[in-house]
Amino acid sequence: MEQLKAKLSRLFPLAITLSMWLIIGIEVLGLFYDIFSQIQEKGIFHVEAHKIVVEILNILIIYELFTTLLVAFEERKIKLSLILDTALIFVIRELLIIIFSYKNISVETGFSYFLVISVLGGLRLLSRRFGLE
Repeated sequence: MEQLKAKLSRLFPLAITLSMWLIIGIEVLGLFYDIFSQIQEKGIFHVEAHKIVVEILNILIIYELFTTLLVAFEERKIKLSLILDTALIFVIRELLIIIFSYKNISVETGFSYFLVISVLGGLRLLSRRFGLE
C-alpha cells in the first residue's frame, strides 16, 4: 500500500504538469489560429486586439491555477498568497476584457472593481507582511 502511495505521489504532479502544458499548448495554438485567420480575413491592421488579450489572460489564469494546485500538493497546504494572486489576476482579467471591448461601465461597477482589487491587494500585502502563508 505504501509503494502505491509513493508511486501515486510522484505520478500526480507529473500528470498535473503534463495536463497544464497540454491545455496551455491548445490555448496557444487556438490563439495563433485566431490571429492568422483574422489576418487572412481582415488584414493585419484589423486584428481584434481584445480577443488576443483575453486569450493571453486566459492562459495566465490556467497557469496560475495549475501552479497553485501543484504547490498545494507538494507542500501539503494551500498558500494564501497564491490564491490571492490568482484571484487578483482573474479580477484584473475581467476588467481588461471590459476595457478592451470598449464597453461602457457604470460608476458603481467601476467602484466595485476598485474595491475588490484594493481588498485583494491589501490582503496580499498583509499576508506577506505578517507571513500568513
